[in-house]
Amino acid sequence: MGNVDRAAWVPDDDPERDWELASELAVAWTQRECDEQGATGVLVLNAFGVEDHSPALRRFRARHSCTTPRADRSRVGRGIGPVLAYAPTEKTLDFAMSLARGSSIAVVEGTQFPLRGWAQQLGAVDLTRPDDEPAQIPPRLAEAIDRLDFYGNNGFGDRFGKQQAQNILRDLCDVGALDGDIILGAMAARGASDRSVRNLAKLIEALRR
Repeated sequence: MGNVDRAAWVPDDDPERDWELASELAVAWTQRECDEQGATGVLVLNAFGVEDHSPALRRFRARHSCTTPRADRSRVGRGIGPVLAYAPTEKTLDFAMSLARGSSIAVVEGTQFPLRGWAQQLGAVDLTRPDDEPAQIPPRLAEAIDRLDFYGNNGFGDRFGKQQAQNILRDLCDVGALDGDIILGAMAARGASDRSVRNLAKLIEALRR
């Protein structure tokens, strides 16, 4: 499961689902993880103040740590305990994953970054359907993601890595199997930097034009 032991998420797949309910589900799961591990949790936000609009997040913040990618990282160590990331961007998710290393993470999906591929790559429990088996990445996409991961060491910013990624993505596009949401999320779950994910997103978008 990559660098984390367990993962869970609340997908943004129901327009009728209240954001507070999503927060409550993620908070309850993360608190159980903290209790089982005897560890302090971390709430990771895109920016401070978001939690003020959610009673569940405020309660979690009162018992645990709270940080953002812009905050002083020395205040929160890496791999110290369970992490709850709320509606993260790719940058915030990258940061949250680094903090959750060796522990567990729950993520509430927002509108800024798709998490379907992230969840499938990690086998994350869908907290809205906890009894369902986690979905798996289709074999053709999984093979392509393996290859992208191999060539992504330089964040797809160098000419060679970019060309290889374009070839892989074009092959998927030719057979109608290009699913950017799954690819980007899965790469994030594998530890790709937010820069890598953004560069890959640009290559995917160029193929769709």
